[in-house]
Amino acid sequence: MANAGRIVGRGFEQVLLVGDREGAQGLLGLCLSEAGFRVQVAEDGRDALERVARQPPDLVVTNDERPRIDGIGLVRRLRETSDIPVVVLSAEGSISECEEAMRVGANRFLQSRCDLGRVGQVARELVEGGPACPEARRAPNLTASQARGLRDRELFDLLEELLFETRGNIAEMARRMGKDRSTVRYHMKRFGMLDGRQRRD
Repeated sequence: MANAGRIVGRGFEQVLLVGDREGAQGLLGLCLSEAGFRVQVAEDGRDALERVARQPPDLVVTNDERPRIDGIGLVRRLRETSDIPVVVLSAEGSISECEEAMRVGANRFLQSRCDLGRVGQVARELVEGGPACPEARRAPNLTASQARGLRDRELFDLLEELLFETRGNIAEMARRMGKDRSTVRYHMKRFGMLDGRQRRD
C-alpha cells in the first residue's frame, strides 16, 4: 500500500489508522490531522498489531471490515496486551456490531456514513480523557453492568443519528442497522425516543 506508515499530520499525539480504502484513509487522516494528531496508516489488522508492538500509538482508529483481521478482531487482540483507546468505524453500524465492539473492549463505535465529522473530536476527547467516554479507557476492567451501560450509550447515539438522518423513518433505520422494525422500535421505546411522529414505512 502506497501510504502505509506515512505520517500525514503535525500534532503531538500519534494515531494509528487501520484501513484498506484509499479514499476513506484520506478523509479520516484529514479529520484526525485537523484534530492535532500525527496519523500513521496501517494496511490491515496484522500490520497494525506489528506497529503497536514496535511503537504503541496514543490511539487506534479501525474500520470494521478488514482483510485477515477485522476491526473487532483487532480490538480483541489489542486488549490482550494493551489499553490503548480504540475507535471502531463501521459502514453499517448495526446494533449487533456495536454491542460486539463494546463487549470486546472498543472505547467508541461510530458509523462512518454519518459520524465521520465527529472522529477528530471523539479521538481528541479519548486521548485527553474528556467527555467522550473516559471510563472506557479502563474497558478491560469494566463490570458487566458498566459494559451494558456503555453499549446502551453507543446504541442510543446510533439511533439518534439514524433518527435524524432518516427523518424518523423506522423502516429505513431498520434496513441500515440490519434489524427488523420491531427490534428498532423496542430499543427506541426503551430510550424514550418514540413520540408518535416516526414513520413506519
